[in-house]
Amino acid sequence: MSETEAVRSEEPPLLAVIGAGGLCGRYLLDAARQSPFRVRAVVHGPAGRARVAALGADEIVEADLAEPDSVRRAVKDADSVFMIPPAFHPEEDVFAIRALEAAEDAGARRFVYLSVLHPHTPGLRHHLRKANAEAAVRGSDLDWTILQPSMFAQIVLSTWGRAPAGQVDVPFDVNHRFSFIDLRELAEVGVKVLSEQGHDSATYELAGPTTTPGEALRIAGRARGVHLEARTVDWAKAPLPPGVADDPSRGPDMRAMWQDYDRHGLHGNSNVLRMLLGREPASFAEATAAFDVP
Repeated sequence: MSETEAVRSEEPPLLAVIGAGGLCGRYLLDAARQSPFRVRAVVHGPAGRARVAALGADEIVEADLAEPDSVRRAVKDADSVFMIPPAFHPEEDVFAIRALEAAEDAGARRFVYLSVLHPHTPGLRHHLRKANAEAAVRGSDLDWTILQPSMFAQIVLSTWGRAPAGQVDVPFDVNHRFSFIDLRELAEVGVKVLSEQGHDSATYELAGPTTTPGEALRIAGRARGVHLEARTVDWAKAPLPPGVADDPSRGPDMRAMWQDYDRHGLHGNSNVLRMLLGREPASFAEATAAFDVP
């Protein structure tokens, strides 16, 4: 064993978190503070670097997911890689597979892929891209785990829960059932499957407790001391959020998602999340009470 290898073997294992600058990534970095890893936060650019600077990562590295060499440099010497693909990106499956291949080339041991609840939904192209990436992950020789979370409670809170008092326009049926997962608990599960034995070759459906968007916004309003009343508006005419509205490749996929939600909602079973946490998953009210983006 060389001197460099000896020093490396004495160091804590290195975890590279790709997509660390996004909402989910920041919760994962926050949870990883108590983990046995050295953490490398992989971000897209200076804005992401600024968002994660205070979250305790041992390293912050910028990488362009469209450039294979950039991704390989980002995961160099990593023992584990946690891949969070960019939401609604038309090449998110390509990026995920590129990260997987880079992890294999780097000699990583573990790979965790953040997918989505019900990825094989025909009308949702961004779900199907995640299903395509899942197939590649399952074909890997690495120890892999796939996480399939339901809708993030914090997305609802940040998108609609901060609205002024009164009616809040939501671009799908506000009376359908949705399962909302608290991102603190998704991050806890992420660290758990990375740091414990026994989670390789596992696909975990992570659905939080079920309620309706209408009730969720009433809960969010009560926490602020205001009344919020969700109102269903036409998914085809509702304004797209900033960032998506400026990107013609993402808007149609978001509207397709709204259309599917308008028909079916998005709900699952909480048994797997309960098993992994060892307790009851947080309710939407509990997620609201603790809402604070890291």
